[in-house]
Amino acid sequence: MAETPDQQFPEASLRQHVFDMAQQVAIALGEIDNPVTRQRENNPQAARYIIDVISMLQDKTSGNCTDEESGYLSGVVAGLKTLYVQKTA
Repeated sequence: MAETPDQQFPEASLRQHVFDMAQQVAIALGEIDNPVTRQRENNPQAARYIIDVISMLQDKTSGNCTDEESGYLSGVVAGLKTLYVQKTA
């Protein structure tokens, strides 16, 4: 993949991947603007799907994560589930 000299990406990591997915949940639930449309969205089905994917990753990586990664995943999943309930209740 060709990169331009000024193009920078974060290091590939489970934590960064989960963070990126959590951002998508925040966009789907209207917590932050969609960076493409610059508008707030309301798509709880998409948010639920992404939360389920993150939960699946948590289950599938159980026993293969550092304590920090496990704690991060647990906190993200719990926080996103709470946000989902608040937004859809």
